[in-house]
Amino acid sequence: MNKIAVYGSLRQGLHNHYLIEDSKLLGIFITPQIFSLYTLGGFPGLKTDGKTAVVMEVYEVEDCVAKRVDSLEGYTPGRKATFYDKISIETPFGDADVYIYVSDIPENRLVKSGDWYTFYNQEEYAS
Repeated sequence: MNKIAVYGSLRQGLHNHYLIEDSKLLGIFITPQIFSLYTLGGFPGLKTDGKTAVVMEVYEVEDCVAKRVDSLEGYTPGRKATFYDKISIETPFGDADVYIYVSDIPENRLVKSGDWYTFYNQEEYAS
């Protein structure tokens, strides 16, 4: 079993949640201000530069589910990351893997609330 912390399209109620919907939700938490969440259009990018607290859901997932999520995120173990890299973070539910965006992102794309679900579902964004 693996634990993953998700902050974007894999969260409950969002379009990629189907990949992990049969997995066990361990809980939801808000990180300290050690990350920054940015919009990349229809999905977010997480950086480790510490401007915001970020809302995350932690799941316990089977190996096959973890591999499907790796594929979604363009992550291949042992290969240099071109889009997302995977790191382990401490959560209230134990250590979990999270995907970190590896390219630069302009500051004007910062999601100040740190909550992708709310940001994505805002009427201004959805229209």
